[in-house]
Amino acid sequence: MKRILFSVVCVSLLLMGGCKDPEPTEEQQLNQYVNKWLYDNMDGLYYWNTTLPAYKSSLAKPSDYFKTLKYKDDRFSAIFESYQDILSQLNGVTPAEIGFEFQLWKENEINVLGVVTYVKHGTPAEKMGIRRGDIFRKINGQQITISNYSTLIDYLFDTSTSVSMNFATYFNGTYTDKTAVTVTKVTNYVEDPVYLDTVYTVNNKKVGYLVYNFFTNDPGDKTMKYDLELNSAIGQFKQQNISELIVDLRYNHGGMISSAIHLASMLVPNLASDKVFIYTEYNKNYTDYFNSSEFKSQYSDNPFVDNFATSITNTTTGAAMAPVQNVGNSLSRIFFLTGKGTASASEMVINGLKPFLTTVLIGDTTVGKNVGSTLVNDEKNTKNQWAFMPIILKYFNKDHQSDFTKGFAPNYLIKDDYSYALGDIHEGLLSKAISEISGLGVSPAKVAPVKRTMLQSSIEFKPVHSGLVIRNKSIDSYLKHKME
Repeated sequence: MKRILFSVVCVSLLLMGGCKDPEPTEEQQLNQYVNKWLYDNMDGLYYWNTTLPAYKSSLAKPSDYFKTLKYKDDRFSAIFESYQDILSQLNGVTPAEIGFEFQLWKENEINVLGVVTYVKHGTPAEKMGIRRGDIFRKINGQQITISNYSTLIDYLFDTSTSVSMNFATYFNGTYTDKTAVTVTKVTNYVEDPVYLDTVYTVNNKKVGYLVYNFFTNDPGDKTMKYDLELNSAIGQFKQQNISELIVDLRYNHGGMISSAIHLASMLVPNLASDKVFIYTEYNKNYTDYFNSSEFKSQYSDNPFVDNFATSITNTTTGAAMAPVQNVGNSLSRIFFLTGKGTASASEMVINGLKPFLTTVLIGDTTVGKNVGSTLVNDEKNTKNQWAFMPIILKYFNKDHQSDFTKGFAPNYLIKDDYSYALGDIHEGLLSKAISEISGLGVSPAKVAPVKRTMLQSSIEFKPVHSGLVIRNKSIDSYLKHKME
């Protein structure tokens, strides 16, 4: 009887304008706007846009709504709350940098330990003596465990100025924690992707070694600083008449396609501006626009092909800044050192060079990302600070090969052991490459036979990882065309 009475009352209130849904909050209204903006852009840009569900207005948080739009096999499209923060990270600028990259491993069924993979130049961490291979087990006094490691690792990336850490020694199967140390972070640290370049003389052979940790042109100032620095390093290899080259991409998770083109152009034999590096494939919207008379009347570029570059060109002025230094004619093969995080632009370089010379991979299987993104933000509504990176293309090498979604398997499977510094000829992956080059038989690091399971790397805790980002005149033109 009470239910019937309530229903009658509610119907009466509805007739009088009662029983209304509550008005959406200001945050929900913004979410609703952002979600419509996301859907409209995904409908236009997304490589798999034909798989989108029918549009429904939503008050959900944009990051949650975005998940409902992604194609089931899409591992890489991503969304971010701050456009400016993600733009800085793509340019290698970190708001609060701890000073090293690391990997997390299960110590046992309860505890987790971190292992430093490399230390960043000019940071307090480097100055206080933290080195590759150092082990840490406590953060801010708390033991790192399976249940809390995500929370504790956040302390290394938040905006705090420092963090307390306990490093440890390992002997006869036992870890012993050292006294806690305070590691000071660097505000707005600018990381140089060219980490190390050197030349070894082995059995009268000159062997170039390059450690390149991510792909970006410059720190966001349009100077092309990093690509020019990379060019200079390859130029030094050329001056020293190298006949073998080892490119270390084991920690390189990708970045800008333009930098990938430049690196590949420095390495390909018989460099020429009409030689195809990659072909790109887009959805029907892009394809129709790029084939339209409107586009062709304004641009001479072919958006479906990227050739090798003979010069490094200023992206804003279009003026050539420096001729590309090329060592390709001195090489019959290239050794790439790879890891579980080697992805995107790194894989593009490997795939793009395969038709032109032998590529020998040493290390671990790569990620398997044969698709690319662009960074999209809302230029019309300043209240919308969200940005997202939808997959917009698939790429192929000049032989139209792109079947590596499971990653490139190495020719020589060598586990990263951290026992020696990067560049030390006894370091496991490097020593294998040198042995293959010279037959010298350099002994790799001897690692204690401890079986561990890797959980995550520091890269995976960051907003952008395994990125392949394209932004050029053609993409900018389409974005402008779509929003008009």
